Amino acid sequence: MHPTAPLPIITSNAVLVFMKSDYNALLAAAIVIVLFGGSLVVCFDPFEDKDETFTVTGEVTGLSSYNQPKLDIKADELYEKGACLGSTFTITTEDDTYDGAILLERYKGFLMFDIFVNVEADGYISIGCVGMLITADNGSEVTLTHTGHSKRYDSTPLYNAGDTNKRADYSSDAVFANFYEVTGGDIAPGVLYRSFSPLNSPDKSQRSAFVDDLAEEVGVEFEIALSYSEAKIKIVTETLDSYCSDLCKSGNYVAPDMGYLYFQQKEKTINVLRAIIDNDGPYLVHCNVGRDRTGFTVLLLQALCGCTAEEMIECEARAFCNLYHIEPGSKEYKAVVECTYDRNMYLIANTDKIPDILEIDWDDIDVSSVDTYEAAYSYCTDYLGLTAGEVLQLQEKLCA
Repeated sequence: MHPTAPLPIITSNAVLVFMKSDYNALLAAAIVIVLFGGSLVVCFDPFEDKDETFTVTGEVTGLSSYNQPKLDIKADELYEKGACLGSTFTITTEDDTYDGAILLERYKGFLMFDIFVNVEADGYISIGCVGMLITADNGSEVTLTHTGHSKRYDSTPLYNAGDTNKRADYSSDAVFANFYEVTGGDIAPGVLYRSFSPLNSPDKSQRSAFVDDLAEEVGVEFEIALSYSEAKIKIVTETLDSYCSDLCKSGNYVAPDMGYLYFQQKEKTINVLRAIIDNDGPYLVHCNVGRDRTGFTVLLLQALCGCTAEEMIECEARAFCNLYHIEPGSKEYKAVVECTYDRNMYLIANTDKIPDILEIDWDDIDVSSVDTYEAAYSYCTDYLGLTAGEVLQLQEKLCA
């Protein structure tokens, strides 16, 4: 019986099944039954999730595939004690404590700025955060304390679980390529696009060839390859024969090597914005899949160009719809909006919170009253250090 469910009127003996946490419902039922002269037999649901607190302690053995601390704790030890994917933990290192870490497997089921306890491919545990590094020295002690279950995890798209590398599984070439025009506000038609990376070899991803064809079709002139370094671009130009590779060969690109710490990596964002000022579009913005770093960059540009919150939310969430077959209006869609648009806009509007990302209670933020244009303008001038003239030049490049 759910504690918020209406209480039935019981006039005879009864056998009821409760969750162990349904104490209020149990007490109310007992009072009603006793008042009506009946008797009550209580059974607790044997399938209830185990929420008992437990702790596991291990040592840091090195860095994970996400470049954050890996531990000598095996996932089976957590599972045997009652944890499951989506369980929450408090991480205690020798220097800090991190609350609300979500248990994941191979990094599926997190969104930007989530703290996580991840099951690596070899079955061992790593810890970390998307958007801020958690650090701990090799050999240092780390304790994981089980605290419950993340309700949001059950609504979070499992990255790479719902997508495939097969064109036939998607409704169009553009959806498969996660390629679409960025519109809204004062943005001029045909000037700004976003996508999956077009710079992969065919054996790595079939999507890239579709992106390349679409980029050529709309006449992209400048490529913003967020996740690429100059070294990676050099490899691309030497090994890939394509339209977007030719843009790189001609110097019509910027490759800032932007990681997931994009709020801290101010110089990389500055390089992107100044590259737009110094070069003509149409522009194509991409990272690896066109989701997180691309989403942040495009959001900032949209806000500077006067897009509404609704326009920016739709643009941000569409990448997840394209990649993971998410339906607008679904619980997964709501989770994406709350954990991408809301979180990015909150930090754009509150730059003083950036050093303390790990301390933010994301369930408590509200961006509904943010003046998004003023927030983006201040972010560019006060936080990044662009001049008012540079912001105006940027707007002139993008707006009608």
